[in-house]
Amino acid sequence: MRFRYKAPAARQINLAGEFNNWLGTANGGRLDPNIDGMKDLDGDGIWEITLPLPPGRYQYKFVVDQVDWQHDPGNPETTDDHFGGLNSVLVVPSNVKYAYSESYISRSLDTGSRSQRTIPHEFTLGGHAQAKQVYVTGDFALWDPKAQAMTLDALGVWRATVSLSAGDYGYKFVVDDVWLTDPDNPESADDGQGGTNSIVHVSQ
Repeated sequence: MRFRYKAPAARQINLAGEFNNWLGTANGGRLDPNIDGMKDLDGDGIWEITLPLPPGRYQYKFVVDQVDWQHDPGNPETTDDHFGGLNSVLVVPSNVKYAYSESYISRSLDTGSRSQRTIPHEFTLGGHAQAKQVYVTGDFALWDPKAQAMTLDALGVWRATVSLSAGDYGYKFVVDDVWLTDPDNPESADDGQGGTNSIVHVSQ
């Protein structure tokens, strides 16, 4: 996954996120400026770094000159950082075509305990056996309406298994282009458009 950040006046940019323990600062640790330093090799003011991140959902920020923490202005997906600002959110899908490294995260931190491991979660939808196409989508797929195709079993239930890292995710089904919440899941949240999203809780 390639990250890019424009900062012509910066002397140093680091990429901080859940995948590197926020440059070592999580849980009261000290920032390690040697972790995931970005480069501006052609001097155009755009700093870049490419990481072999395994599938999962990650929050991240750019750290300018070790003091100025900024979310990604090129990524509209954000979440509250609980410090009065925002974290950017990246979803690495399970079908990435690059050769990702399952051990990248633990290697960069010299620990295996902070790895973003994924868990298979099965979504099911009954009562629509006559539908032609059914998909499930949500926070984990940036709400792509055709993110994950579902298959119809012999009992008339649509099923799809998605690998998710631990966390809470809003989701919906798309049944023949009609968006529906999960009728069998009472957990829901405002979708910001006058409706609701179903919520799934994934734990390690």
